[in-house]
Amino acid sequence: MARRLPSLNQLRAFEAAARHQSIKDGAEELCVTPAAVGHQIKALERDLNAALFVRKTRKIVLTDRGQALASAVGQALDMLESAAADAQALPIDKELKLTVAPFFGNRWLLPRLAAFARANPGFAIKPSLSFDYVDLQQSDFDAALRFGNGDWPGLSSHLVFHDCIGPVCAPQLVSAFKFPMPPEEILALPLACAKSWPDDWEAWSKNAKITTSSPPPAIVEHDSRAFMFDAALTGQAVILADQRMTAADEEAGRLVRLHPLTVERPQGIFVVTAKQPPHPQLAIFVDWLRGQANRTLA
Repeated sequence: MARRLPSLNQLRAFEAAARHQSIKDGAEELCVTPAAVGHQIKALERDLNAALFVRKTRKIVLTDRGQALASAVGQALDMLESAAADAQALPIDKELKLTVAPFFGNRWLLPRLAAFARANPGFAIKPSLSFDYVDLQQSDFDAALRFGNGDWPGLSSHLVFHDCIGPVCAPQLVSAFKFPMPPEEILALPLACAKSWPDDWEAWSKNAKITTSSPPPAIVEHDSRAFMFDAALTGQAVILADQRMTAADEEAGRLVRLHPLTVERPQGIFVVTAKQPPHPQLAIFVDWLRGQANRTLA
């Protein structure tokens, strides 16, 4: 006789939200959006023909039926997790040693690692922030997070995201302007770029239907993206940056986006490794990074 079971995705979403008493925190653990968790819970309530939560202004409260189901589902998921671990044919290294540049590590990766730990209990990411360009073939690092075009001889690279760039700067530089600014006005301001990517402004201008020389003479080139960002944050120049790297500064009012046009570029963030075969759980980490990157732009 076939088992009559609710969807496992519905149960996981319900159990995570119930354990945290928060749809938002449950969604963060599962690396999905709160709307997705809410949709799964409502579908489960329809299938069971029972209310599982009382939804209040700033929190959710389990009903009596919800409390009983949450306890049972939690125990069942614990048993499934234990059984799956016992059934693994090979032991899996649960620690990924990672080297990453401080700019990307501090700005984007480190604030998200707590969510990774909650979603992947027992699998530890050990980041080492360094300005040094580590030789992965001669080090004990499992992988590196690097910014570039994916071409590193002797290494396997896995794309996390390509840069999708648009103009941002400190608000004091454009206090006299209305937004969105016309592209011609943006290009008349002091501009900056990273020395390794001098064509970004030309690409953005072309997509904005403006013809400029290559590269435009007013652009100041900085040795690194970190220095380029400093120029924007201190009000020295307008830069082209991916929203995933500027979202926190935009929300805090330290940067403003001058125009909605963004242009995808060949450079971006990659996970690279020299190990063959790669770390057995590297794919889990790469998939999680991609999910986090997509959520930032959602």
